[in-house]
Amino acid sequence: MGNTIHQYGSGDNIAGDKVMGNKINTQINNSQDLTQAAKDIKTLLTQLENDYDPTTPVGQTMMTAKLVESVDNNPTLKARVINALKEGGSTALEEAIDHPVVKPVVAALKGFMDA
Repeated sequence: MGNTIHQYGSGDNIAGDKVMGNKINTQINNSQDLTQAAKDIKTLLTQLENDYDPTTPVGQTMMTAKLVESVDNNPTLKARVINALKEGGSTALEEAIDHPVVKPVVAALKGFMDA
């Protein structure tokens, strides 16, 4: 039969979790820039794996350098990356890319925000 939810006190009851005032858990709003930037960066990283080994420090460094160079030479992607970092932050971008070299890449891409 149906579930009965008992609520005591004030506040709205949502899915069995009493909400008092504003309750915001971790929420990542995947913007179009974040989604597209992650997709484009993942594609570039996959292409770079043909030339560099992502499991070695030298390979990771080269992949990061080449990727940053590619983004810097593509004004549309560069703007998209900057917007993605501003809107979602570096953690959201890292999670969206999901690649072994993502942390140094995103750290390097954050430099575009200061330029």
